[in-house]
Amino acid sequence: MRVLKASEMAFADDNTIRLTGIPSLVLMENAGRTASQIILNRYSNEKNFVVIAGSGNNGGDGIVIARYLLRKGKNVKVFVLSDNRSKLSQDNLRNLEIFESLGGEAVLIGSDKLRKLINAIKEADVVVDGIFGTGFKPPVRGYREKAIQFINKYGKNIVSVDIPSGLSTDTGKTEGSFVKADLTITFAYPKIAHILYPSSLYCGEVFVVDISIDDSYLKEIKRFILTPEILKLPERKKNSHKYTYGHTLIVGGSTGKTGAVIMSAKASTAAGSGLTTVCVPKSLNVIFETSLTEEMSIPVDDEDGFFGKKAYRQILEIIKNGKFTSVVVGMGMSVKEYTLDLVENILKVKLPLVIDADGLNNLSIIDNFKEKLRKRKFPTVLTPHIGEMSRLTGIQTKDINENMEDVAKEFSKETGVFTVLKSSRTVIATPEGKVFYSTKGNEGMATAGTGDVLSGILGTLIYRLGVEEGTKTGVYIHGLAGELASFEKGVESMKATDIIDYVGTAYEVLKDKKSKFNPDFYTSLSDI
Repeated sequence: MRVLKASEMAFADDNTIRLTGIPSLVLMENAGRTASQIILNRYSNEKNFVVIAGSGNNGGDGIVIARYLLRKGKNVKVFVLSDNRSKLSQDNLRNLEIFESLGGEAVLIGSDKLRKLINAIKEADVVVDGIFGTGFKPPVRGYREKAIQFINKYGKNIVSVDIPSGLSTDTGKTEGSFVKADLTITFAYPKIAHILYPSSLYCGEVFVVDISIDDSYLKEIKRFILTPEILKLPERKKNSHKYTYGHTLIVGGSTGKTGAVIMSAKASTAAGSGLTTVCVPKSLNVIFETSLTEEMSIPVDDEDGFFGKKAYRQILEIIKNGKFTSVVVGMGMSVKEYTLDLVENILKVKLPLVIDADGLNNLSIIDNFKEKLRKRKFPTVLTPHIGEMSRLTGIQTKDINENMEDVAKEFSKETGVFTVLKSSRTVIATPEGKVFYSTKGNEGMATAGTGDVLSGILGTLIYRLGVEEGTKTGVYIHGLAGELASFEKGVESMKATDIIDYVGTAYEVLKDKKSKFNPDFYTSLSDI
């Protein structure tokens, strides 16, 4: 499922009308009819509805909704925020006339009559917000801002048409006044504001409605949301053995940070690796021998509980003589004199590679590291959180948070790696310029070790499924396992190890979702 910006949606809409030949009134009818079905399903027992429409086509969508509500016997009042019918868009006006011809009550509201809205909103069981559409650029000015404030203050159940009025379509930022919706029904495709925080907090549950937009005009858009039908699952064959499913090598650990490697290793096994081995400083090996049961450990040279001078040569020799299928490096290794040599030399490994945590912090201070990444001939996945991405790029964290897609995409383009940029939402960028948004996960995952768990899952799946498919599925499974864990543990007490415990269940849930995911005229983003 593609995710669009405002200009991309406008382009597809315009070409569908002009070139495909579907009239704008038909698109508006499709939007309003299906949106009204969702509203009637959600609020079937409510009687009093108020539709607050703007003067453009978003308001026209709202008026079509009002007509269908009226036909179902609901009490509906329409307020159009304009002081003159001549200022309404052609399709808006036409649908207003149809609504009135069926006996619907509509009032045009200018700045001098705005107080009329308050009582209507107070008396309404449901308020439909159709003031501004996806083309609006904040902030809201004038009496329309007051209308939005009235909706937020007095509205009981608030439904926004396409996007909560006052939000910016293309970012997660919020500015000025905007509607705080309980439910948003958007048309054709989800938009960035529906996915990124904090704007997505104010969209409520988001439904995506098919209105017959011609998808052929959007083939160049390579921005997607991860949905079950595009994900692959690893498979187990009856006639197989442990080496069939790969051997993941995990390199990391230091004094005080042994847990990071342990969690990554356990997650690798839970994700389906046939074998998992950790390579760790030798003075700490007893901890790993005690803590790991299914996974193996190989001790290498250390210096006071950190990787020592000889460690990187020993690790390269271990990889050369082993049967490893992927390498994960960085968890809990710290940043020391010899860890820089380790990370720089492990870039030469001729295997799929995941770099996480302190692997990234070491990488960021290696001379010409972007060029060294670019020269790698084997797939590479980097999994930075916002702070690590700032160290890798020199971009301020605030700017990264506000431009996650662009930052991740540019970094992947420069280095040839797959970038998994982690925040409250996760953005995956590929070297070819594709971007995938993941909406899975929850606030309970904001705890130590969740990134280490993800790195172990990815180390397994980039071998089992290939780098792109493995990265997509790994990110989704990680978030879904976190959601499943929260059902039992609650978000306040969740631990990273709880996520590991639910990886197997997450596979089964995703398998079930794939078999049932068959969006018809509308899809709830919560169902993906």
